Amino acid sequence: MSIHHGKIRGSVIGYGGAFNMGRMHANEMKRVGFDFVAACDMDPLRMEQAQQDFPGIQTFINVEEMLAQPDIDLVVVITPHNTHARLAEQILRSGKHCILEKPMCIHAEDAHRLVQLAKANGLMLTVFHNRRFDSWYLTVKDLIRQGELGDIYNIEILSGNFSAPRGWWRDSKEISGGALYDWGAHFIDHVLGLIPGKVGSVRGYVQNRVWHEKTNEDQINSIIQFENGAVAHIQISSIDRAGRQIYRIKGTKGDVEITDLKKKALNLYRDIDGQNTLTEVDFLSAQHHRYYENIADHLLNGVELVVKPEEARRVIAIIETTGISAEAGKELRPAFEGE
Repeated sequence: MSIHHGKIRGSVIGYGGAFNMGRMHANEMKRVGFDFVAACDMDPLRMEQAQQDFPGIQTFINVEEMLAQPDIDLVVVITPHNTHARLAEQILRSGKHCILEKPMCIHAEDAHRLVQLAKANGLMLTVFHNRRFDSWYLTVKDLIRQGELGDIYNIEILSGNFSAPRGWWRDSKEISGGALYDWGAHFIDHVLGLIPGKVGSVRGYVQNRVWHEKTNEDQINSIIQFENGAVAHIQISSIDRAGRQIYRIKGTKGDVEITDLKKKALNLYRDIDGQNTLTEVDFLSAQHHRYYENIADHLLNGVELVVKPEEARRVIAIIETTGISAEAGKELRPAFEGE
């Protein structure tokens, strides 16, 4: 599609008040020079709020009506997970570029269909994996670039608390897809960015022990084995009384451990002169601004997209396979791996 006078005209579907993500995305668009021109939400009160936040924008309570507008180039989807696939398909068929809040969708087949549809229509499709620009992750990537860690062969990311899932979508498997689709989508994206190569198999384990009135899993473990032998273990738990978030990355030359993100430093273990040596490494600064800067560079200047839709599809395939594996009681290979 052609961009009007070199200016991207952006919009959002979903302007909920819970985290004000609609306003955040709108402000990010404006920061990189886009025109924020429209918002859509089923709640008329939220559209009144959008008008107050961004006077003069168009507001809609009907998706089809907004997508019929010719003066919109880009649509960001900020809605519950189980609506992503349908809305993205509508957006792409209307000839508009699409950014999906994570996760991309719930089913790998839907993700694949969206990748193919965007490609066929020459449109941008991407997912808001903004956590690639978190401080800890940029620091680990930098250590890998410097050769401090060697080949990564094992990653553990454990995230949990002891609290019943809250919110009408976070505790519903039908709406959310399951416990692994929230923060787990970021963690799996991190793992895929740290360990190169194809995934050979995924083994899932599910616990439903405490919050029986909730349909999301109490705890889910995903064991991801790569064809190069590396293994990653991701755990999301709402029944972890220790209430922890731990990152361990092990390499042939060095290991990293993070047990307190607020400390803004990681522990780096290396062998120096035959001694196992601990060094504290301060985090690099977060660079979340780079996400929308890349979107602008991609759409206006043809720069390579940082978060490619095929990468987001891998994340969904691994999450979905984790659940299917847990039910089947055996390791399974994720769909579309290696494409």
